[in-house]
Amino acid sequence: MIRYHNTNTGQVVEKDSEDARLESLSNWERLEGDETPEPAAPDSVLKRPQTAPGTALTSTEGPRASQEEEFKEQQEDAGDPPARSAPKDAWVEYAQARAVSDEERQEIPQLTKDMLIAKYGEGA
Repeated sequence: MIRYHNTNTGQVVEKDSEDARLESLSNWERLEGDETPEPAAPDSVLKRPQTAPGTALTSTEGPRASQEEEFKEQQEDAGDPPARSAPKDAWVEYAQARAVSDEERQEIPQLTKDMLIAKYGEGA
């Protein structure tokens, strides 16, 4: 019986014969005899700060901080979205006020009115 240990998760599996796949993966090691595996060592992904999905980690210092603060104030000043029946130009203007980056502002004119309503409308 051949035992393999996953160094990321701590999992130990037993195989009747050598497993070429496990032999080739860097996070699996072959255990000899009664060897006790070392504790799992989480990879760098697990060491990263955790946030809710869709939440960006932002710093309150640095060159982007003042820009982010300006965008936040601009969003607050945007007010309520226009009526669904309002012309596309009104939705473009509202979306420009709600945009959080220059890249987003550049793409807004190419969006259809329905796309603008879906992205920036009530409940968005």
